Amino acid sequence: MKKIGFLLFVMAIIPVALILSGCIAGGSNFLPVIYNLPSNWSYVNSITVGNNTVLLGGVLNNSSGAIGEYSLTTGFFSDLSGQMQSLHFQKVSSVTFANNTFYVAGYGSNEAIFASLNPLTNAFTPLSSYIPFNAGNFLSFNSISTDGTSILIGGSGSNTPLLIYNPSDPYTFTPLNAPYNFVVNSVSRGGNGYLVDGNIGNYYPAAVYLQNGTFEDLRTYLPLSTGVLGASGYNGQQFLIWSKNNSTFTWPNGYYQMLSFNPLTSSFNAISSTSFATDLSIPNNGISGSNGWFVVGGTLSYQPYLVKYNLTGNPIDLSSYLPNNTSNISSVFTDGNNIYIAGNYTNGTAFFEIVKGQL
Repeated sequence: MKKIGFLLFVMAIIPVALILSGCIAGGSNFLPVIYNLPSNWSYVNSITVGNNTVLLGGVLNNSSGAIGEYSLTTGFFSDLSGQMQSLHFQKVSSVTFANNTFYVAGYGSNEAIFASLNPLTNAFTPLSSYIPFNAGNFLSFNSISTDGTSILIGGSGSNTPLLIYNPSDPYTFTPLNAPYNFVVNSVSRGGNGYLVDGNIGNYYPAAVYLQNGTFEDLRTYLPLSTGVLGASGYNGQQFLIWSKNNSTFTWPNGYYQMLSFNPLTSSFNAISSTSFATDLSIPNNGISGSNGWFVVGGTLSYQPYLVKYNLTGNPIDLSSYLPNNTSNISSVFTDGNNIYIAGNYTNGTAFFEIVKGQL
């Protein structure tokens, strides 16, 4: 990949390196745009898009939460991590957008943290203190997703793994009575419901489908070899889920597998290892889907991994669009047209990239 580079310093906000790279894929020209994030950003855990703004959530080098906005209108990046210090995040695990507002979830010192962010004023509103006492004491919020109105929050360490927050009734959280308690690793909206997955103990899978307030326990439908479930995404028809194979009972050195799930039939399918290698490692926000396609990012044999996949044939390799010296992919997101990617270089510096028009 040839780079036609120039360095842009956004003096009014923070210096951000901007590199424009020209590539050709499938016979069409497009310009991936790569942004080198501030040097104190350790990594990005989650990406979402709303109000012509890309929101990135992660961790700073000093083990505090990182949050930043990139404007798709102006091309400026704003590091809001300093404004978030009063919320005491140690890690921003997941971000989403609903009702013209961003929502941010993660954890601090032995406590789960949830807040809203107004994209017009960049003002944070802490919300964790409004979680009702009967929900218990969450230690972390690991994943959030939305139907565009309410937000489903998945976590760990409490009486229940799940809460619903409805912004139309401010400061009101509703604990949900899941069929059993488990650690939530991923929450994905799709098929008029939510797929929620995770683990029971260190090795055993947990999976439920929540639709119209009713839970369906999916464990009996899982392939027998399935262990801990992680990243998931929905392509408009089915879910794609990354999992641990529990036959080895070793983490993280055992085998991994990819599953598809059809919410209409409550059926899982184990995808062949010829499509996804068994040593492929996917972060919790390493799968995103839209328009019949999935984007999958992670690490394979200590090399960065980026593909798109539509459940037929083999995945289409997109790693050539990554910047030189990429070490890993830490998060992906697609809005149905563009692909948004975050990762790290081999020197540890974090970056963010937009690959335009690829879905």
